[in-house]
Amino acid sequence: MALNGLKKELNKMEKAEIIKLISELYKKVPGAKNYLDIYATGEIKELVEKYKKQIEKYIYPNGRNMDLRETEARKIIRTVRKMKITELNVELELHYVSCCLEIIEDFGYWDENYYIALGEMYDNAINGIYELGMQDKYNDKLMLLASIASEYGIELDY
Repeated sequence: MALNGLKKELNKMEKAEIIKLISELYKKVPGAKNYLDIYATGEIKELVEKYKKQIEKYIYPNGRNMDLRETEARKIIRTVRKMKITELNVELELHYVSCCLEIIEDFGYWDENYYIALGEMYDNAINGIYELGMQDKYNDKLMLLASIASEYGIELDY
């Protein structure tokens, strides 16, 4: 069903039916629960921590062969972006960059696509920061990440 069709159906429903529908979504669909929690409270801290742990699980090496699965971490971030909560996106993107820089620092990891993805994530975070007008809040973090990256020949411009 297209969005317009859904809107027509919702307009036909009574308020109590809509409340029941949203309550069922809240209970049964984790993504909807996360979105509605933020919508109702405006608080992202708990969700940021939850997603940071998931991102770390994929970025840090796994097993003896040092299997890196950062593409899975990027999938998490792409999924979260669909909620269109810019500050949440910025927090996760900067965390991704920070974790990747730790991998480079600790293991001397070199892969061109890894570096490209890291740079794109940093750029996305900067765009979100400008969109929010929160340059002062993130300035120190951005400068630190750019400084660490420059030690390994990676240009992260801010």
